[in-house]
Amino acid sequence: MPTPPEVHPSAHVGAGAELADGVVVEANAVIEAGVRVGPGSLVRVGSVLHAGTVVGSDARLGPYAVVGGAPMDAGFRGEPSGVRIDDRVVLREFVTVHRATGEGASTRVGEGSLIMCGAHVSHNCRVGSGCVLTTYVQLGGHVEVGDDAVLGANAMLHQYCRVGRGAMFGAASATNKDVLPFLMARGNPARHYRLNRVGLQRRAVPAHTYAALEAAVRALRKRDHARVAALAQEHPEVAEIEAFRASSRRGVMRFLGP
Repeated sequence: MPTPPEVHPSAHVGAGAELADGVVVEANAVIEAGVRVGPGSLVRVGSVLHAGTVVGSDARLGPYAVVGGAPMDAGFRGEPSGVRIDDRVVLREFVTVHRATGEGASTRVGEGSLIMCGAHVSHNCRVGSGCVLTTYVQLGGHVEVGDDAVLGANAMLHQYCRVGRGAMFGAASATNKDVLPFLMARGNPARHYRLNRVGLQRRAVPAHTYAALEAAVRALRKRDHARVAALAQEHPEVAEIEAFRASSRRGVMRFLGP
């Protein structure tokens, strides 16, 4: 049988907020009017969900997470916007996720992502599925993080930067450029330095695909874009790297060394 929501007496749930079956709201949490929380989700002690926030099923928020606060953006004029937290997302202690600038726009954290304590996801960001944002990661406005990417502790990304699918961005690194899919990057300013070997192995990438990605990285180091294009004809993962590079607005970061 469905389990009705469980709300601690000290919590505040605004009129019109929607709490699905199995939702638990712990002490001193605040859920404003218009918020929707999906089945089985947990809003932990002291967390705040502002108007415009939508939470999927089996999410874990807090303690003291703040979701849907107004964007820190001079262009914001109070227009209605929101935040979408997808199924099975975990936001740990003191995480902040700001709502978007632009009427009807949303900031989004994808399914199964883990955002560790003190991290900040700014307005209009898109964090993909299965991502890990380690402690105190800071994302500027409009940053995009691809599926299964990992960002190390205290990493910082300038607004409009992108991190490609399956990439690893090292701890205490900073960039105003894009991080290519499947690669590792680190430093300040950050530089690419090799494939994300561990990440690719965890996803059981076949040996022939890994070899093609290695060849593509060697070609990119030499700026041999004809070779990369040729590899892209036969290997979808290389084609993904090439399409990502070609579509970059801020430019792609350089490689470490010659």
